[in-house]
Amino acid sequence: MAKNRSDERLVYLALRNVFKGPDAELRAWGKIRKRIQKHLDNKDAEVHALVAEHDIDDVSYTAQALLQDDIFASTLRAKIRFPEVFDVSPAQSAERVASEAEAARSDSDAIREAAEGHQGTWAALEVSTTRPQTRSFTRASLSVPSLYPVYIPLQTQHRLLVKVQATLEDACYAFGHKMMDGILLKEGWDCPESVELNIWARVFRCNEDKFDAEKLVELGKPFPELLDSIAQLRHTAVHRVRVSANKLQQFIAEAESLAIILDNNTCARLLSRLRQEAQQVIDDLGRNKDLLESMLKKKLQEIDTQRRELDRLECELVEDMLREDKEYQTIASANLEQAVAAATSIQQKVSTSEHDTSSEAEVEVESFEQASFEQNGESASS
Repeated sequence: MAKNRSDERLVYLALRNVFKGPDAELRAWGKIRKRIQKHLDNKDAEVHALVAEHDIDDVSYTAQALLQDDIFASTLRAKIRFPEVFDVSPAQSAERVASEAEAARSDSDAIREAAEGHQGTWAALEVSTTRPQTRSFTRASLSVPSLYPVYIPLQTQHRLLVKVQATLEDACYAFGHKMMDGILLKEGWDCPESVELNIWARVFRCNEDKFDAEKLVELGKPFPELLDSIAQLRHTAVHRVRVSANKLQQFIAEAESLAIILDNNTCARLLSRLRQEAQQVIDDLGRNKDLLESMLKKKLQEIDTQRRELDRLECELVEDMLREDKEYQTIASANLEQAVAAATSIQQKVSTSEHDTSSEAEVEVESFEQASFEQNGESASS
């Protein structure tokens, strides 16, 4: 019997963990089929269900088409191809906005504490690194850990911010050497490494007149506010404070804005590239989280449907038990009534029989007595 042609969406959902990383670059049908077969041999339930419904060769051809279109390699392409798979409910969207707002407040508090020297205890470290795991939302009666807000690994965040910090410090030193050479000579700052980014923020705040007024207007926010954020960037990098992906994006964007104000095109281009690459990675993380939550929601709905069916079957079993018990009671009652009726009938028959026997005995006694009387009379006459 021929099996149905495999659906691209179902193939993507079942094989998204098969073709990831380097395997997302596979294009040869034979290697693709071999990869699917390996997961079948490893008892991958999703792959087994897909192949059981369709055919491994057909699934391999469908997977090959998806791989050629980079669907497995890019969640953006996957979302364009299968938008319904990444759907987010209004409730989820509202919850994420709230979680991002909470993360922003937590980030600000953590950075401030780090700058004030309150960072470094094990308790503070534990709160910082476990914060994303404590947020949760409810699905039916089940509490499910939330995947939001988005965080990237601290190691990657730290390396990225250190790169941004060093790049900005070079640009700040170049600007200072050009526009504030007297301050550099007075302080003995003879290289970019001699001045930290937060110090530059203070220097620039006191020398705002050295900057292009038109660029400050185009900034769209007060210059001191931008400098405060740049100082926070330094504190976050130096003290290894974990921040949300949104905060990280904000830091890089504001670093790029400062590079533009410093009129350092090389620095601005580098930071722009870093910002775009970070944006792509973070967006990809977000889409993957959307997909995971969407798949979980669907599976929980299926489980809920199964649970309702099991509840219905349980109720049906109980009702069947009660019905059968009632039927058996009716049968038992009828049997008992029949037994009572039979006993009554037998008793009546016995009673009638005894009455008849008693009457016959009385007749016999009377006849005997009568015969005896007559016999005695004859004897007396003789």
